[in-house]
Amino acid sequence: MGKPVLLMSMAVVVFGVALVPVAEAASCSVPSGLYPTIQSAIADPSCTEIAVAAGTYEESPVIARSLTLSGVGGDQTLIQGRTQIQAGTVVLEDLGIQTGTGLFIDALLVSSGAQVTGSGLVVVNGGAEVQFLFGDGFESGDTSGWSGTNP
Repeated sequence: MGKPVLLMSMAVVVFGVALVPVAEAASCSVPSGLYPTIQSAIADPSCTEIAVAAGTYEESPVIARSLTLSGVGGDQTLIQGRTQIQAGTVVLEDLGIQTGTGLFIDALLVSSGAQVTGSGLVVVNGGAEVQFLFGDGFESGDTSGWSGTNP
């Protein structure tokens, strides 16, 4: 009688493990209750696609993994500060990145062999000083849709 009970216990354990939910890639929206900032969505590894609503976001996001960050237009979704991409393959779509006097010497910093592709990206130098768009080992795909302006 001891063996059937043991086998049944093992079956319950095996089926219990099989029913554990697996994290799936998700599309996350900013701002939202779970993700009030761009950085909060970046910090969640399940957010592989981050949709940023129209508005101005005064933050300096740091991305160290592969993901897609998209807005609704370079003139409608604006990150005011530096965007750093430290690792992974990152897609930037329909976003504006703006620096201001004294904020940073670069608007978009790509380092450590990270790769960036995208379209509809507008980088605006809000200050009088020279601003750098890329730096430190930058590699890119098709950036034909990107532009830089100085107001």
